[in-house]
This record gives sequence, C-alpha cells and structure tokens, in this order.
Amino acid sequence: MGASEDVRAVLGDAWWDRMSRESEELAQAADVRYPGAVERLSALLQAWAIGFAAARPDVLSPRLAVSRRGLRTDEAAGFLAALDARVLHVDSAGFVVPQAFRPKISGGRYALFSRNGSGAAVNLEYLIQMAAAAELLVDHGMAGGDICFEQGEFDAVVEDGGAPVLAMEAKARIDGTDGLLELLDSLLRLGADPQAAARGNHRRKYAALVDMAARGPVVLWLVADGARWVFDASVIAGTLRLTPRTAAGALHVVPAPASPHKSRTII
Repeated sequence: MGASEDVRAVLGDAWWDRMSRESEELAQAADVRYPGAVERLSALLQAWAIGFAAARPDVLSPRLAVSRRGLRTDEAAGFLAALDARVLHVDSAGFVVPQAFRPKISGGRYALFSRNGSGAAVNLEYLIQMAAAAELLVDHGMAGGDICFEQGEFDAVVEDGGAPVLAMEAKARIDGTDGLLELLDSLLRLGADPQAAARGNHRRKYAALVDMAARGPVVLWLVADGARWVFDASVIAGTLRLTPRTAAGALHVVPAPASPHKSRTII
C-alpha cells in the first residue's frame, strides 16, 4: 500500500473523510479572505525575483522557473496574511526576516529563491513554514516569544516555560514525495514498530517527538496547503502514540500557572 492507503487504514475512514472536507474548506476560506491570492503573491514573487537577480551575480535572469507543484490558494493567502500582520519582513531581493517569533540560533534570514539554471526558483516550503508559524501567533494566539522557528528537527516548536508543548512540521504538499502523508505514515509505522523502514529525516523527527512527549503532553501540528492536522502525542512503553483531535482547528496550548511543580495543560 502507499502512504495514503496506510494512513487511512490506521486512522480510519471518518478521519480521512473529515480531512478531505477540511482541505476543500481551507481553500474556500482562503479565497474569501484573500481574493486572487495566487495572482497577488505571484506578482510579489516576480518583483522580488528581479531584486534577487540583481543581488546575486550568479543569477543572470529574474525569470522564475515554473514549479511542477505550482502555487495554491491556501499557501498564498497564508503568506499574504503573515505579511499584512507584519509577522514577516521581505526585502527587495526576497530575503525574509521573521519579526515576531524566535529565529534559530544560527541566523534569522531566509531566501525565498534559489538559483535555477540562469534564473531562479521559489523555495516553496519556506512560504508554507513561515505562514504556518505566523498562524500560531495570529490565528491561535500563541506568544511570539514562545514560538521557536526551525528548532531541532521541526519547522517550529512552541514552548511553555522552556518546555516543548507543540511541534510543527510543514510540507509543501499533502501528497507526493516528501509530502505530509509520507511523514505521517512513517510516524505511525514507527510508533507501531520502531524498527520499521523509514527515511532518515522521518526517523529523526520520530525520535525527537518521542523525546518531547516523554517529558509531558505535546501537540503535533502537521501543515501543508489544504492541511492542518492536529494530533496529541504521547509515549506508551517507549513508543509514540498519535491521537487525532476531533477538530483540526482545536489548536490551543494553555500555560499552567507557575508553581514549583508546574504542569502543562493542552486543550
């Protein structure tokens, strides 16, 4: 079986059907919130590509390569929303600096483009990752200082008092090579059998999530264009268990009051 069949077999038809409906609803909501989002972001990307070519002597043309994955409504609207909320700053050459959450220790500037032949290509996963991190702040009310971008094996980790309470991983697409379904399939299989075959990066994410969940309740948030999948992660007998939440929008982390024996509550 492929990743989609494996995941559906484990999580059930009800979860699968609900996620399919919510994927359509995310696209519809994005279109209402930001009409023409794809065209608007495409125009911005083309303008930034001109600056990227001017700043990089090895990029001879501002021509953007046509991505086989394209640009879609949900991801475009999410990135535009992050710009409007001033969570991100993009300079004229397409270099992004997050303004509201904690950058990784090694640096905080990200390139929306990479060289492709004589021109450039969009680093699509950065669009998704940054838009998703901005959603944690803007849509889910999490403190920017608690959102650590690109921490360890995950695209973002939310901390409460220095302890991880949420791990976010964003992929450009649900399906396909290195898509969200492949990652979820690996996590579920490794949870059933830690010796199961898996990509190296999937195995590292599994190990990191086990380590987090062994210390207390953790939410796993898997994001792609058309996907916001929420799981409660726990460790039972040394292996990871992922329990889907009944509503993908139920993504709230509530810090417990400070005390000598502080506990963490996730609802």
